[in-house]
Amino acid sequence: MTKILGCLLISLTLASCFGGGAVTRSVSQQRLTDLQQRAQISADKGFYDDARRLLQEALQLAGSLDDRQGQTAVLVQQARLARQNNQQAQAGQAVAQALNLSVGSDLHADAAQEKALQELAAGRTDQALNWAEIALREERGDRLARRLNLLARLALLQGRTTDAANLAEQALKKSGAEPMAAERANALRMLGTVRGQQQRYAEGEQLLGQALELDKQLELPDRIAADLEALAVVAALRGDQVRQQDYRHRAQTVMDSLIKRRKTPGTPQAGQNR
Repeated sequence: MTKILGCLLISLTLASCFGGGAVTRSVSQQRLTDLQQRAQISADKGFYDDARRLLQEALQLAGSLDDRQGQTAVLVQQARLARQNNQQAQAGQAVAQALNLSVGSDLHADAAQEKALQELAAGRTDQALNWAEIALREERGDRLARRLNLLARLALLQGRTTDAANLAEQALKKSGAEPMAAERANALRMLGTVRGQQQRYAEGEQLLGQALELDKQLELPDRIAADLEALAVVAALRGDQVRQQDYRHRAQTVMDSLIKRRKTPGTPQAGQNR
């Protein structure tokens, strides 16, 4: 914190000397990006208190800069974090603000997708599909794979297996770049699940195995557990009880370890290490 304050003071001095505010804003924007990244890392690792603190600081900073794009991005992160912690009221308030702020901007798709996920969590699949389609239409950047993955997930829940497979395959094609590794893993998991339901067991296991390896590289315990659970389902479908039990046991071990890690006093916070 001392180092950050020192940088801010230096930038203010430069701005006053040279008559401009660009340097100050640049440092502040870097600080905002850093807070958001650290919050995401903490949330991915399950350190939710750390993530909340970082996001609140980021929102205050974005507000002080009248940075509507920054505010929207942070609000979407806050909504996602609240949803993951079953805090429906807070999640709803944050996404409503994000949707209002982001009208006409590149981030409206992110806000719409978060709204879709909240509707899905509440069991309102039709409304979730409506918002997911809005997110797809509003996408103007490089997150098409994320939009397609959600639509594939909804199609599978609605029993539209062929649509789910087609959407997951499209998502897989759009997620080749390294920054989209998490979405590539999601697409692989979705497609592997579909292949299992289509009784293409070997292909399903291969795809899910690829998803598992990616999520291990990304160090995302929740998704590692999801991959293992999906592998257990495919094993059950093909009648392999031994492998089913093994996958289930591994998934439970991952989740139990993660829960203990979150509850352990003094556990290093991911955001503090990046």
